[in-house]
Amino acid sequence: MDGITTGTRRAMALRGFLCQNVVVGAAFGAFGITVLPVQAHFGVGRGMATFGLALAVLVMGVGAPLAAGVIGRFGLRVAILAGVILSGLGYLVLGLAPLLGEAGMGLVLFAYALPIGLGLAFVPFSSAMLASRWFQPNPGPALGFVSMPVLVALLPVAGTPVIAALGLSSFYFLLAGLHLLLLPLALGIGEPLAGVSGLGHDDTPALAMRTIFRRPAFWVLVCGAGTLTSVGITGMTHLVAFGVERGLSDQHAALLVTFTGGASVAGSLVVGMLCGWLGAARTLALIGVLTALGWSALLATSDLPVMVSVVLLIGAGGAGVFPAVNVLAGQVFGLAALHRVIGLYAIANLPFTFALPPLSGVLHDVAGGYAPVAGMLIAASFAVSMLFFAFSLASGRPLAVAEPA
Repeated sequence: MDGITTGTRRAMALRGFLCQNVVVGAAFGAFGITVLPVQAHFGVGRGMATFGLALAVLVMGVGAPLAAGVIGRFGLRVAILAGVILSGLGYLVLGLAPLLGEAGMGLVLFAYALPIGLGLAFVPFSSAMLASRWFQPNPGPALGFVSMPVLVALLPVAGTPVIAALGLSSFYFLLAGLHLLLLPLALGIGEPLAGVSGLGHDDTPALAMRTIFRRPAFWVLVCGAGTLTSVGITGMTHLVAFGVERGLSDQHAALLVTFTGGASVAGSLVVGMLCGWLGAARTLALIGVLTALGWSALLATSDLPVMVSVVLLIGAGGAGVFPAVNVLAGQVFGLAALHRVIGLYAIANLPFTFALPPLSGVLHDVAGGYAPVAGMLIAASFAVSMLFFAFSLASGRPLAVAEPA
């Protein structure tokens, strides 16, 4: 039984990893290299060109409780299948939008807002639940593996020449095809068996929504991790344009996103292990420090090797935010309440994740450069680091299990 269980666990983790990678990689890895082509093709400003991802993040947050309900009622397989299908349909719609000329911008925003946003609500959330349920009592390393954003690293380099040679439509159609290939894998996803030792079952009653909202730990998660997530989304959205503004070519600027994603692959695993060593709160505080120092260095240089070294730090930390939040929420609120806590967390941090990326684009247009945008990201990251470090000290330990549920 133990050998079968180990093999099944690994198979489930691999399926979650692949589904998460395609859906998240297509949204966050590919979006940065499409900002300038979208702006040029549809004749819109930088703020509007980056607004699509903001809409996707908004729907991702709003749709998280819906994803939690589907998981609770129908299981992880249905939730992940639904998310993959919706996300794939979104890129099919995006492939049609450039064929309409400037009028197609509305279709671009629709595609990111609904099918892609809902896919993002279902798949990363469900993949994290998959790892948490199959890898108890220590889900950190599995969460780190499932959350590794390999395609976030590969798509900028692979997609830039595709867009240059074949155009936006062909690139979006290729992303839709990747989703189609996922369907057989998603069909093989299952739930852990009740009564098997070490798998994700929790006898603690799930907490009521009112109880979750009353706990200070929940609002520390929302304000702190929500800010770190929005800083990461803003960075991925604007990093190519930031690099071009600093004098890099389009290809070299796309490399910054690639190296950010590449570092995220290792960083996701490292953060999962750090959560067990330092505690989740201090791990998140460390991510805040690395992010602030990274953007401070980016603001001070235009040398490509130095910028590459810096984005390695930013990427390594940023990919670990969501796994660390899952570990922290599971420890504090209990496994039975985890899907509900993460669903509520996703809605509560919408003011952070929805507002910051497009506001950064508007701030860039008003100020005529990215210096004030980078300054804002630096200040926010330092503030979050202080919040999580103070919280870990106030709790008397690196935040692990708080009051019993």
